[in-house]
Amino acid sequence: MFPLDLGGGLVLHPARTADADELFSLVDADRQRLREWLPWVDGTATADTVRTFLAGVEASSERRNGIHTVVRLDGRAAGVADLTFDGLDNGHVGYWLAARALGRGVMTRVVAELIDLGFGVAELHRIELQAPTGNHRSRAVAERLGMTFEGVRRQAERLPSGFVDLAVYSVLASEWAGASTVLAAYGTGERRNR
Repeated sequence: MFPLDLGGGLVLHPARTADADELFSLVDADRQRLREWLPWVDGTATADTVRTFLAGVEASSERRNGIHTVVRLDGRAAGVADLTFDGLDNGHVGYWLAARALGRGVMTRVVAELIDLGFGVAELHRIELQAPTGNHRSRAVAERLGMTFEGVRRQAERLPSGFVDLAVYSVLASEWAGASTVLAAYGTGERRNR
């Protein structure tokens, strides 16, 4: 299945402990922006912290509890995206992206691919994406992909700035037209051939 070439220099690779130094450098270089929306940034003080996290990700992948990827753009790491399974036919998308990759439709294309994999390979029924209500970029990903806004979980996540509300979006397998169709409708860029 991996690596997955999504076109235009965008490739998904399985997340591995060997990626720790490169991913830590990305987090460290973009720490102030990332900590605005991600609760784990302040606790990511060294590459060893990332390595420990990635060891858990590798174990989760081996147990088939999710799909965990490093997003590479033009051969360099640009972020992380995953689809975790709850064991009850449901999945949850999570991601972060380096500043240099923003505004290029990268995460919209990546999340569309993860949804395809979730409904296809993993045979999930429902996939959810949650984002702080003020994180307009993440919310726009869900909206561009036609996910349904279900509501707000009040003060559901603690960030360095305090508790924030989370906007909840979902899509059901029966509603998903496929990444190629959805991306073409929104003009979000290239799509790999199947």
